[in-house]
Parts: sequence; C-alpha cells; structure tokens
Amino acid sequence: MKVVIVYGNQRKGSTYNCVKIIKEKLKNLDDITFDEFWLPKAIPNFCRGCFSCFLNGEDTCPHYDNVKPIVEKIINSDAVILASPVYGLDVTGAMKTFIDHLCYMWISHRPNKKMFSKIGFTVSTTAGMGTKSSNKTMRRALDYMGIKRTFCFGTAVAATSWEEVKEIKKNKIEKKLNKKATKFYKAINNRKKLSDRLFTRFLFKIIKNMVSSFNDGHYDKEYWKSMGWLNKSDPFI
Repeated sequence: MKVVIVYGNQRKGSTYNCVKIIKEKLKNLDDITFDEFWLPKAIPNFCRGCFSCFLNGEDTCPHYDNVKPIVEKIINSDAVILASPVYGLDVTGAMKTFIDHLCYMWISHRPNKKMFSKIGFTVSTTAGMGTKSSNKTMRRALDYMGIKRTFCFGTAVAATSWEEVKEIKKNKIEKKLNKKATKFYKAINNRKKLSDRLFTRFLFKIIKNMVSSFNDGHYDKEYWKSMGWLNKSDPFI
C-alpha cells in the first residue's frame, strides 16, 4: 500500500506529530510505503498565473520539474494525506501554492482517471482557530481532483509547539486519530467497492457538457476526447 503525504510547512510541530500518529497506526495495520514531500522546499515558487498548464499542457509549466515528481507519486499511490497548520485562518501559503499548481488536474480541466479511486485525508492544527477553513481548502482540492473519499481532522492545541501541548490533550488527539486512521485504512482497502460520490458524478456531467461545447483543438477537449469521456465512457470504477 502506498500513501503520499504533503506537508504545508517544514516545521515539525503539531501538524507533523498528528500525521506521525496516523503513520504509526497505519504501519501497525499493514505494510505501508510513505512518500513525503515538504513544502515549500518541494515547490519553492508561486504559481505565476500564466495559464500555460491549462492552455498548452502541464509540462509547459515553468515549475514542472518541481511539480512532476509529486504528481507522479500521487497518481501511483493508493491514498493522499495533505497536512497543513493554520496560517491566517487557512492553509499555509506553501500549501496553497501546491494546490494552485495542481489545478490542471481538476475535473474542470484534465483529471487523471486514477484519482477517482483514491482516498484522501486532510490534517490541520492551530493554536487557536481556523482548522475548519484549512481542511475545507484541502478537501475541496481533493474533491475537484475526483478523490473518492476524504477524511478530515482538525484540532486546536492551545500551544505554539508540540512540546507545549498538554498530555491530556495529546492523549485525546491520539485516540481520535487512531480511530480515523483505522477508518482511512479500511476505506483504502475497500475503495473499489465504495460508491461514487453524487457530487463527483454531478460535477463530471456538468463539465462534460461544458467541454463538449469547446472548439476542436482546445487542449482540455482533446484530452477528454482521448479518454473517451465525451462519449459514454467515464473514469468511475
């Protein structure tokens, strides 16, 4: 089983330690391979908003050499974990930059059919508030890539470092994460049997109608045609 983890910062604080609990639980359940990427080191540049990935293909992105290794690992994984502490009531700038660079993979452009059978997990921690909006940002990105199920965990630790978090709080966090990690694992194992989300099917149908109206030669339309999605085929397993 392969799981990709993308961290929204390089500081091994509360968010990192929450993911560590998830990893330990998963390793107790099965033989898991983890591929971890640390932002902003993995993708040091902001999206330029040049539209080149949309109009000319993702390999024309000026930061493609940074983005490609992460995308390849995600596509060949069974599940994805996005983890970000709260910065300004939302995800870190580095996590947002990562999401920006992957927008070409959204259903509204050129989704990868392998994404529709994957399971996601978003993790966010904060000293005070903001985990709800942070998890929403990360979950929405996974939803628009076609992820089949996404689990979310957020907690306010009332501390600026993991060492400062009270033991009683750590114990509660560990208990909750162990339960969620078990559900996450079961979903990964049974993902082919899980029903497709109505949201995903509905969005796919809307975008299919929209892409059908594009002029021939449009990059997204040609991709959809090559996948057979403008006919009766679809990416759902």
